[in-house]
Amino acid sequence: MATSAEVRTVLEVLRSHPHKQGWQTFYGVLQTAFVDEEAAGRGILTHVTAVHHESRPNATASHYVSLLCIALKGVIGDWRDSPVLDESLDMSQRVKLLTAAAEAGEDEILDIVLTKQNSFSGARRFLVPQIIVSHFAHRHGIRVRLADLGTGAGLLPRQLNDRASFERFSPDLTWESWKPSFVEVDYEQRWGLDRTSPKEVDWFRQCYGPSAYYDDRYAELVWAFEQEAVKGAALHTENLDLLDAEAVARFVHEHQINVVTCSFVLYQWNPAVRKDVINAVVGSLRAPGLFVSLEPTGDLLTPGASIRVYLPGDSSPIEVGTVSDGHCIGTVAAGPDFDTFRRDHL
Repeated sequence: MATSAEVRTVLEVLRSHPHKQGWQTFYGVLQTAFVDEEAAGRGILTHVTAVHHESRPNATASHYVSLLCIALKGVIGDWRDSPVLDESLDMSQRVKLLTAAAEAGEDEILDIVLTKQNSFSGARRFLVPQIIVSHFAHRHGIRVRLADLGTGAGLLPRQLNDRASFERFSPDLTWESWKPSFVEVDYEQRWGLDRTSPKEVDWFRQCYGPSAYYDDRYAELVWAFEQEAVKGAALHTENLDLLDAEAVARFVHEHQINVVTCSFVLYQWNPAVRKDVINAVVGSLRAPGLFVSLEPTGDLLTPGASIRVYLPGDSSPIEVGTVSDGHCIGTVAAGPDFDTFRRDHL
């Protein structure tokens, strides 16, 4: 749950995050605004947080902070010109400008934090499932029936099997003690599942941070969507709320899904909800099959992302490795289960 106290704690940790890719300045202003509102006993940010806390009790504080920052980014204007992000100005002045923008854009902010998920769609995050799923499918000789949970823009499932994307981005991700090759497999079906249809292009752009770094990442997203294999990939979409574990299990069973992917989605919900989703998937997953989950370490508060795999009927995670940067730039350090999993399945 996201209370104002939890939000302040998350912002304090995020301000010292070693990967300074664009949000740090924003975190500082936002944290100061929350402190000021606590001293005053009221304020727009405290109000929005209380409404969110009551309406979405299963959401983590870190996900709420990401949504709130995205929403505020939308109401302060272009980050390149916004005085809120101008570090040459006095902090108190920047806080006043931020809270004024929040008050003016209250309806828009509430709509986002109450109805949206952080649908950041990165062009590089497909690399982990591309490598694991393709080697697994080749090893076991299966035709893949895939479901991508929380698919957002639907890019990840479309990129699977795209050699152009692999050749552009894989050199920037090094695996310890392994140099995985590009393996093409047969995708019998690909599904992108999310609460709403993945067509809100403006929302996906808004999820990117206020910096040149994120402008580069967004340019990669545009490039990836333009690739012929990506444009030609047959992707079925369906609205599905992951909080409805029975619906998730039913979909996986009825569509005979043997591979499930999930990228930066489970962290958005508390551990009990995550467990329900995992149990729903593995309880209905067709064998041989696997569930590949890529989630931020420390729920965004620490660098990197964890690669976990689950096999049909078993909710115990196989710790494959850790990516040094959640945008899949850097190194994959082998997890304690990597050698065994690779020997048996890759």
